[in-house]
Amino acid sequence: MKTTHSITTLPDSPEQDRAHRLSRYVWQMALRVVFFIGAVLVWSIWHTWLAVIPIVLAGVIPWVAVIIANAGSRAESDIVTPAGAIQLYDAVDPRLREQQEDARAEAYRAEQDRLREEAHHAQEEWQRHGDRSKVWGRR
Repeated sequence: MKTTHSITTLPDSPEQDRAHRLSRYVWQMALRVVFFIGAVLVWSIWHTWLAVIPIVLAGVIPWVAVIIANAGSRAESDIVTPAGAIQLYDAVDPRLREQQEDARAEAYRAEQDRLREEAHHAQEEWQRHGDRSKVWGRR
């Protein structure tokens, strides 16, 4: 059954999606800078091992940011097929696919037989009339 989508339910365009993902990535990298600055401040003020926590968080953020940025913002329900999309023929009738595959296989076998016959005929012609001096050399 074909579902129709109104203009209000369509997902963002690829450009808008890319801009949104870039914005999210930039904010996460800004948060990373804040963690680095926080680590420096914690170390310079209190000289404690707690400065390691913001450094670890700043080290993990790039990996998380890349995964989130590459994931995109599209859900499975956002995928829209264009109007007049091609439907696979085997989804309609599996027997049609079998018939087409059998016809393709038969055409392939016929072509191979024809080529084999041509090669056999060419070999017989060469054996009857071929110039063997170039192949065997002079005796």
